[in-house]
Amino acid sequence: MYKIFVRAKKDHDALQATINKFFKDWPIEIHTFKGYRTPGRVFEILESSVDEEHYNIVLLGREDSTSASLQKYFRENTIFYVIDYTRVRNARIWHIAQAFDNARALIRNTVGWNGRSYVFSHIGETFLRIDLPAADLFLGIGKGFTSLLKRYIRVELVTPLFLRLLGGEHRIFQGASLVAVLRIPDRGEVEVLREPDKTDYIVVKPNQLVEDNFRIIKLHERIALNLIKRNVEGDVIVPWSGGRDSTAVLLLTVKALGSKHVKAVYVDTGVDFDHEKYLQYVSSKLGVKLYRVRALVKEKLKDQGLPTHDNRWCTVLKIQALHNKIREVAGEKATIIVGDRDAESRPRSRRPPVRFENSFRVIAPIKNWSTALTQLYLLANKIPLNSLYYMGFYRMGCYICPALRSWELEILKDMKKLYNKPFFKDFLRSRGLN
Repeated sequence: MYKIFVRAKKDHDALQATINKFFKDWPIEIHTFKGYRTPGRVFEILESSVDEEHYNIVLLGREDSTSASLQKYFRENTIFYVIDYTRVRNARIWHIAQAFDNARALIRNTVGWNGRSYVFSHIGETFLRIDLPAADLFLGIGKGFTSLLKRYIRVELVTPLFLRLLGGEHRIFQGASLVAVLRIPDRGEVEVLREPDKTDYIVVKPNQLVEDNFRIIKLHERIALNLIKRNVEGDVIVPWSGGRDSTAVLLLTVKALGSKHVKAVYVDTGVDFDHEKYLQYVSSKLGVKLYRVRALVKEKLKDQGLPTHDNRWCTVLKIQALHNKIREVAGEKATIIVGDRDAESRPRSRRPPVRFENSFRVIAPIKNWSTALTQLYLLANKIPLNSLYYMGFYRMGCYICPALRSWELEILKDMKKLYNKPFFKDFLRSRGLN
């Protein structure tokens, strides 16, 4: 999935030590410039080694930083990153690991503006470059999203771009302009940290976004398909929640292997949002057989109490039910394709793209995607997003999920059809929303 380029053998050795310590079992190839440092010779080596089936990361020391000017000759899956040391070998291995993390983050969290669309590319002029591994970009698509946002900033934005940072900070862009900043905490009310300075902003159209980013979407798709094809063994299972990440992975897996070789498994907790129409529509469109299994979360709630951030006992039941179903329909040696992404959390960013859980091989093909790329990928393939996203939800889950933040709770309060669902009112009371 990754190729990393450094100048000389000693840089190679330092990088190998870094991988052995921090990225063991990751699919990483190391290449050198054989000691050459002139941009012309570096270009010759890169031109013959870089491909469109990997993310190519060129790590440079300060003395070799002139080679970063070669960026304009390569596509978005290749990035030049300069470490703040004379040579790569002079950096401590934790700093080299950080450079690898930051370079991957820049690939997904850099954005340009062409006058009508955000362009998710780090090449050329950009208005947003974020190398923080935990940062994420997502698009506020849909009238429900626009209406909800208007409650807080009193301005109507159409398909704004959100930059999500740690601590619940969300920077909101319309076009290349920073319009507002919100803090969306897990608990407590949404806080407006910066308000818009005008009332009208350019309208961004999702269809135009897809068109203007299509070649970039296809480039990331090619890398994901390559990872799946090279690592699949045995029967293939996609755990499918109806959320955007698992839906994108289901689509990728069907493209890579064909629908007859893919099984989707949906775990029903008894306290899920109603995804049935969406699951039926997408599985039928893709020609995938859908299996269902019950995790006894609803049945355990009376005795266990509502899940909390510190006690997510429900997750254990869901994983157990999922794995039992996988063994039933695919056996012990199945391959599981998951929608894990680096930007979701620091622990997830440390997981290898290909790993083993018990006897199962697990592949994470969209590991280096932003939420925005995942959204556009589905729309580019004529797969609608789950209706909850159009309402303003950031993530899927149960309607009693402790991960639902203050923003989502505002939406929940207006979802009258949930008021007769088991434990829903108990959940609202637990979050101070009687």
